[in-house]
Amino acid sequence: MEFPIISFIIFLPILFGFLFIGLGNKYSTIVKYISLLISVVIFLITFLLYFNMLTEKLGGSYSFIEGPIHFIPNLAGIDYYVGIDGLSGPMILLTSIISILAILGSWDLVHKSQSTYYGLILLFVGSLIGVFASINLLMFFIFWELVLIPMFLFIGIWGGPNKKYAAMKFLIYTHVGGMIMLIGIIGLYLFSGLHTLNINELVNNVPIWLQLYVSITMIIGFGFKLPMFPFHTWLPDAHVEAPAPISVFLAALLLKMGAYGFLRINLQLLYDVSLEYAWVYMSIGIITMFYGAIVALKQSDLKRMIAMTSISHMGFVLLGAFSGNSFGISGAVFQMFSHGLAVGLLFMLTGYIHENAGTRIISNLKGLKITMPRTSVLFIFGALAAMGAPIFSNFLSEFMVIVGAISVDIRYALVMLIPIIIVGYFLWTIKRSIFSETTETNKRDLTTFSTIHLFLYLVPLIITLIAPWIILDPVLSFIETYNLAG
Repeated sequence: MEFPIISFIIFLPILFGFLFIGLGNKYSTIVKYISLLISVVIFLITFLLYFNMLTEKLGGSYSFIEGPIHFIPNLAGIDYYVGIDGLSGPMILLTSIISILAILGSWDLVHKSQSTYYGLILLFVGSLIGVFASINLLMFFIFWELVLIPMFLFIGIWGGPNKKYAAMKFLIYTHVGGMIMLIGIIGLYLFSGLHTLNINELVNNVPIWLQLYVSITMIIGFGFKLPMFPFHTWLPDAHVEAPAPISVFLAALLLKMGAYGFLRINLQLLYDVSLEYAWVYMSIGIITMFYGAIVALKQSDLKRMIAMTSISHMGFVLLGAFSGNSFGISGAVFQMFSHGLAVGLLFMLTGYIHENAGTRIISNLKGLKITMPRTSVLFIFGALAAMGAPIFSNFLSEFMVIVGAISVDIRYALVMLIPIIIVGYFLWTIKRSIFSETTETNKRDLTTFSTIHLFLYLVPLIITLIAPWIILDPVLSFIETYNLAG
C-alpha cells in the first residue's frame, strides 16, 4: 500500500493545530518554530508532488489518489476521496508558499496567545488543502466549513477595535453562503440518479434541469466567498480588523476558495448551464471589477483600499473562468496564483506600516521614501505586481484574461479600462504616501529579516513570468481533458 501523501499534508497541520490551540501563550517559541517546520515540510512535499505532475504531464486527471473510502453506512457515494490535478495543484502549491510567508510575518506582528494563534494557522492550512484536494463534494463541504472556524477566531481574537462586529459579519455571510451551497450538493445526490457525490463520477452525468438548480445555489455560495458584487460587503470590514498576516490568508487563499469552486463545480461539473449562461457570470465579473476599482479610489485607509482592489481582481478571475476558451480559463487560474502573492505582500506591508508608522491613513503617511526606504521599495514592487507591470507574472495572467474575454465579444474590450484605473489609484497612493514631503524622523523601517521574508513574495512572481508553463501546463491539461474550451 502506498503512503497516503495527500492525507498526510492535510491532517499533519490539522492534528498539530488542535494540539497547539489549547496551549494559549505557553511554549510559544517552540510552537512557532514547529509551525514553521511543518509548513516547510508541507511545501517540500507539495513541490515534489507538483514537480512530478509537471514532468509526467498528469494535470489532466487526478493523481496521487486516495480512496474512495466509504465511511457512511447505507449511503453510497459518500466517500473520503482526495487527489490533485491541474486545477487543484497550483492552489495547493500557493497555499504551501503563503503559509510559510505568513508565519514568518507573524513573528514580528502577533504577540498575544501565540501558541493558539499558530495552532489556528495550521488548522486553517490543513483545511484549505482539504478543500482543494477533495474529489467528493461532501468532503469538499466539510473542509470548506472547517476553514471558517480559524478565520472567525483570527478576526475575533487578534483583530482591531471592531473585531467582534467584523468576525460575526464574516461568519454569518460566509456560513449562509455555505448552507445554500449545501442545498445544491444535496440536490446533486438525490436527483442526479447516480447517488454519488464523487466529482469524477458526476461529470457529464448531471441533467440540464438539475445543473440549472445547482448552479443557482453555487453562484450564491461561491459568490459570497469570492466575493463578487453584491455579496462583498463583509470583506472590507474583515480585512481592516484582521491582523496583517491574517489579511494575507484572507486575500491570498480564502477568496481563492470561491474562485476554485466556480471552476471546479460550475465550470467542470455544471458545464452545459455554465456555457449557456456564461454571459451572466462574465457580466457579474465586469461589474465586480469596476465596482472594486472605483471604490478603491475613495478609500483613505491603505488596508481598506487594498481590500477593494482584491474584489476587483477577483472579478478578473470570474470573467476569465467563463470565457469559454483556454486563454481566459488558464489566465483565470494564473491570476489566482499571481494575485495571491502580490496582494499577500501588500497586506503584510500594511501591518508593518501600521506597526512602525502608527497609522494606515494614506494622507498621514508622508515621505516614507525618507523615513522607511525599505518599506517604500517593497510597497512599490508590490503595487507594480498588483498593477500588472510586465516584470511580474500578474501582467501575463491579466493579459490572458483580457484576450480571452475579447475573443468572446469585442465589447468586452471595456475591461481594458480596469488596469488603467488600478494603475491610477496605486500611483496616487504612492505619490501621497511615499514621494510626498515630511519632517518626521521617528518612523522605524523594516529589519533585515523582515525585508528578506517580504521579498520572497516576489520571487515566484518573477519565476512564473519567466517560466509561465509551471502554472499553465497543468491547467491547460485540465482544460483539454474536460473539453472546457469548447
